[in-house]
Parts: sequence; structure tokens; C-alpha cells
Amino acid sequence: MRTGCIALAVLLLFALPACHGGTTNSRASASPSAAASALAAPQTTGTPVTVPTPTPDPNLLSTANGTILRSYSPAALDDTNDGNFGNAANGVGSEISRAAVPPYIFTFELAGVATITGVNAALRGAPDNGPTPSLTIAVSTTSATDGFRDVATFTGGNTGNSNTPQPANVTARWVRVTANQLYDSVSATGTLASPPRTLDPTGIYIQDQYPDKNGAFVMSGIRAGDDRARFVAVGRSLSATECTQDDFTATYVGNFQGRTWTSASAANGDRNAATFRGSLDDEGTIFAGVDQFGTAVYFMKTSETPAFCIARVSGTGLHHVLVLDSDPIQVLYPADATPPVAGYTFTAIAAGMLDASALQGADAVLMRGVCNLPQLIAPEQMQLLLQWVAAGHKLVLAGGPCGNGADFSWLPYPFTTKGPGPESTHASLIQVENNALGTSDRNDAAHSVDVAPFVADDNNDLANADLVTTTDSHWCGHYFVAKTTNLNGFVQTYAADGSGFIIYDGFDSDNGEATLQRIRQLEFALPMPAGLPCSQRVTEAFLLEPSQEATFAAGTAKTVRVQMQLLANQGWNGHVTLETSGNLQATASPAAFDIAGGTENITVAIPVAASTKPGVYTVTVTADDGAGRTSSASVTLTGTASLKRQITPTQRRIRIYGIHFDVDSAYIQPRSESVIAQIAQIMRENPRWRFQVEGHTDSDGGAAYNLSLSQRRAQAVVDDLVNRYKIARSRLVAKGFGLTRPVASNATDAGKALNRRVELLRLQ
Repeated sequence: MRTGCIALAVLLLFALPACHGGTTNSRASASPSAAASALAAPQTTGTPVTVPTPTPDPNLLSTANGTILRSYSPAALDDTNDGNFGNAANGVGSEISRAAVPPYIFTFELAGVATITGVNAALRGAPDNGPTPSLTIAVSTTSATDGFRDVATFTGGNTGNSNTPQPANVTARWVRVTANQLYDSVSATGTLASPPRTLDPTGIYIQDQYPDKNGAFVMSGIRAGDDRARFVAVGRSLSATECTQDDFTATYVGNFQGRTWTSASAANGDRNAATFRGSLDDEGTIFAGVDQFGTAVYFMKTSETPAFCIARVSGTGLHHVLVLDSDPIQVLYPADATPPVAGYTFTAIAAGMLDASALQGADAVLMRGVCNLPQLIAPEQMQLLLQWVAAGHKLVLAGGPCGNGADFSWLPYPFTTKGPGPESTHASLIQVENNALGTSDRNDAAHSVDVAPFVADDNNDLANADLVTTTDSHWCGHYFVAKTTNLNGFVQTYAADGSGFIIYDGFDSDNGEATLQRIRQLEFALPMPAGLPCSQRVTEAFLLEPSQEATFAAGTAKTVRVQMQLLANQGWNGHVTLETSGNLQATASPAAFDIAGGTENITVAIPVAASTKPGVYTVTVTADDGAGRTSSASVTLTGTASLKRQITPTQRRIRIYGIHFDVDSAYIQPRSESVIAQIAQIMRENPRWRFQVEGHTDSDGGAAYNLSLSQRRAQAVVDDLVNRYKIARSRLVAKGFGLTRPVASNATDAGKALNRRVELLRLQ
């Protein structure tokens, strides 16, 4: 809020010389004082804004009660017509324009009709050879120009006069003061009536430091320095975001009751948080109030729509993403992509403008560069957002520019962030799990991400990424940054919240590199409900990754070798030993080692004998520090054999583990085609056979979701047989059973692997 000392408006409470000193035609400085400029400062880090409980001002004519100076005469009191009455600040004589001759008439408009019980005035001493000071107070309930009747007259002598209050028993909406010289103050006591209707404080308002121009209260907003503010209400909260054609200035979080708005902004450096108390008039068009310094502040509702006071829309896709900003200069792909990202519409607003209408129709909310949301929105707005997420929506937190000062304590699962430490010439980006947010499986074209080119680029900005630190086990890790400085951690994490999902993305938010663009696209494309696995918790001291899949041909001896890594999280150091377990023998090398931050490469060798039967086998590798901390990763091996040998006149049902789908998808991966081709060949050789293709899942993701997923996967196999191999659709039936028919325990990785399968049932 831009503020200054508006002399005649503050006449109501303070002596004019308290506002300004100066010489002939002096003006109040256009630059706000250091204290007042805190109102115009952008939000910074810190605790949530605390809205103070105001002390009501007993003077009904105070700007704090919503009173404005509706008109004055002569207009020459403001001889430059800028609304700044500094020229009148020092009283009489040569310091007032010669055209400003008495009587001086000031008409004040209250926020609503008031019952006035008493009035008072403080006059100045009579000038040499001048008339005795005289001041008359009149009131009206008709208009600012008609229907006035006098209620009190005050006179003073040569030494000035602090008058005795005079009783009054009148109702008034307008108060007119007529004086033969400038005075120090006027006041009225009584009660301001409640609004005649429920007021709507929302909308866009003009802010003007000096609204009194050309003899009247005028908020035309014609000057470049006239700010705007967007007011948004959620419940009893009312937040205002200062917004112009070019940017945001500040956000004020407050409460609105009846007609009164009390708000506060965040502290800025060594300055105190700025506060404001004001009232909205009966027409719902003007907010008038004062800051903590007693300086008048005014807002008038307008139909103007400066660029940053309204939603800024990019893209035309069917998927809608609401973008919450704290600084419109921040740029984050894909919300600011040129050309726009296909399939998405991004609607950007200031975080303080969040309300139910902004969320309507959105699939996801992206917070970009909003490091301290509690500083920008009221608790009711926060609750609205979290309820919306838990109801089945997605929240993406882009924290790249926040560093160590970010505040995510407001989340249902709080965490903090930390920059990755000193700059280094090299850093690695490691994906610790394959899922719909990104996979290293190149056969999964819909979700594959190749991080190698990004890591090889010396300008990858991984050193600027913000890493997550938390003790809350809800957070699951996906992308991990490892530096030569050994200050490592997760840069992308996720957590389920009710039926919704929260994703944290700590990559440098203004980096438009192709790999980061791909990662962010997958964040927005993640379907809801997500049902992602959580094999690596962010809370772990170290992590063994990745879990992998491999295949072998039954009947042929083979040694399967896979590569893993142990990652020390946030500089952890200690001694680690490795053990293997499962239904196949395996060895891990090295079997034991010391680590001080950083990473350790591990080779897992699994000898498969020629006598090993077709099926699914799992080997689990466990890292143990001897102090109760462990981490595990698994290798799932699928042994394949000819389906023709398994389907016989007496064996009508077989389990198939060679058909693979994308994570949370019915998309059949290309490596599955050899198995589906065998099914097609069997059906060609036996033209009278009909099959039911059954889909089965593990327990991850819930019963309803898995039932739908298994049906879609079974149907995908049927469609592939019909479309690619020309099998008659009448010979095939798709049936999904979800998690309802497990063949092993879902408590282990090995059991889950056995439960994820396709079965063929010969119907005839």
C-alpha cells in the first residue's frame, strides 16, 4: 500500500503541523517514509502473517472508520490539483494560495449512516488583526450537497481554543465543516450502523495516495503510480494483492467482518509487518482506512483489469492447471512455454488471489517460486487448497528458487528444503524408481526419461536444485542429486494426500533444458488417482537402487548381472554390508564397504541353471549399517517358455508373466509381442478354441483402481490379438479381476511380482 501523510484527510485526528512542515506551497514528499514503505515491500520469508486485533477508533470521522473527504472548497487549497495538501499544512497567510480564501468548507462522508451523540473541534488562535476563529458542524442523511442542518458552532480567541465537546443527538451520513480559518481537528462520537445489506468486498480496486483532487474525492487512476489491488474473500478472510500492469507488489492477509477489514503484511528485513484497518462503505465501492502510523489509505472499486490483477491464460488444452505466483517474473516450463504445451491450459494468478472460483475446473495446481505460502494467503484459503487436493487433485510444488528459506510447514506432511551446498563441476541425477513420473525403461515410450544428456551438460544447474529434508515417512523419492561434495538428496519427491497427490520439484525453475521439460510434463500428465509405488522413502539415511526386471529363457543356463547403487542421503556416512535373499542364489559385490556421503556402485550376479522352470523369481538385495538402518532393492526375473507346451486338452488355464505394461497403464510394452504372437499362433492352429483373457494386479493402488486397470489391460491384449494378428473378436473375452485373486502374498516384492499377471482360460 502506497502511503503518505494526507494533510486535510488527517485533519480529523491530528494537528496539521504534525503532518508537514515547510514553506510556501510546500508538498509532502512523494516517496514514502522508511516505515511506510514496508507496506509496498514484496513478501519475504517468515512465519504466517498474524492479523492484529484492532482498537476501535472512537472518532466516527476518522479515516480508520471508513470516512473520506468527499469534497472541499475552495479548490485552490490544493493549488496544483494533485491531491497533496502539503501547501495547506502550515495554516494561514502567505503559505496558502491567495486564491484559497475563506470560508473553508469540508464535507466528510461516513461509510454508512451513524448516530452521532457528540461533536468537538480544536481551533487555532486568531491571526493578528484577523477575525475570531469560527467553525460550524452540520449533518445530512440526504446527500453530500443537500439536506444539511447545523448541530454545533465553535469559536475561539487569540490564544487558540480546545473546545468543550457539544452534545448531539442526530443521524448523519455526511458531515459538513464550515470554518473561517483552518483548524487543527474535528471529531464526532457515536455509533456507525451496520451495512443495510451483506457487502461484497471482492473485486479490483484503485489505490491512490492522494485521492482529493479538484475539490472532490476522485480516484481516477490515471497516473502510472496509482496502484491496483485485487481483493479475494474465502469465508471470513479477505486478502488483497497489489497488482499493476507489470507485476505484483505485495499481499495483505486479513479478516472482514460486517464492513471492517483488518489486515497485515509480512515483515520485510528489519522493518515491522505493516498493518491496515479500514471500512467498506454501504455501496461496497470504497475502502478507507489507516495503517499503523495513522496514515490514510484509500481503495475504490473499478472495472479496470490490469494484466496482473486478473488471470493470465496460456495454452488451449483440455487439461487445466492453475498456477500460483508470488513474483510474476519467475518463469517455469511448461507454464510459460512457447509454443504452449499441447493439451494444457495454464491459468496464472497471484497466490493471494486463490479462491473456489480459481480452483473450479482445474486438474492440478502449480506453485512456482512460492516459497512461503502462509505469508501470502489466509488460513481459510490454505484450508480450501488442501481440501481440494485431498478430494482427488494434484498439487505440484516448484521450489527451485527457494533455497534454505522455504516454508512447507503448512502441508499435511511438512518438510524443509536445503540447497545442495558449494558449487561443483559435476553432479549426477539418479532416478531411483521407475514409475509414471519417469522411467529408465526405453520400451515405455510414454514415460521414459534419458537424464544422461542433462547430466553431461556443464550448465545443467543441478548445483542450484533444492533438496528435501524431512522426518515424515509419507514422502517418496524419485529423482536424487549426487554431487562430488557428497551433499546429496532428493530433488523430486511425492506423497499421497487423501485421494489427491502432492509432488515436490526442486529443480532450478527457470531452466528450460529438454530433460527438465520432459520431467515437468510427466508431473502434469500423472493421472489421478496416481497409485504410485513408494520403494524409496526420503527419510532414509541411505538408499539402495534401482529395483529392476530381467528375463531368461527357461532351459538355458545363464548368469544375469544387474547394476545397483547405494546412495548416501544428505551426507550420511558409515559402514554397510550387503546380503542377498530370494528364490534364486545371488551375490553382491562389493559385499561390504565404508561410505562418507556420495555413492557406491554395486554389481549383483544371479546364476540361473538350465533346470530352472518358467515363472517369476525375485532376488532381494539388502544394505545394512549394523545400527538398525536398512535399504533394499529387488531384481525380478521372468523365465519364459513356449506357451504351446503349457496349453493342453487337460490344462485349460495358464499364467503368463511375459506380457508387460507401462506403469499404471494398459499400454503393452514392445517386449511383450513375442508372447502375444505365441497366443495368436496357438489360436490359428486351434480355430475352434475360445479364450478368456484375464488381468490380475498386486494390491498397490486400491481395489477400485486395480479392478479398472486390470480390465483395461485384459482388453488391450484382446485388442492387440484382433488388430495386429487378425484373430476374430468373437473368440476372445476380456475380464479384469484386479487384486481379488492373488496367488502370493502382497507383503513382499516377490509376491507382488507373482500377482501381476495375465491368465488365459480356454472356454472351449
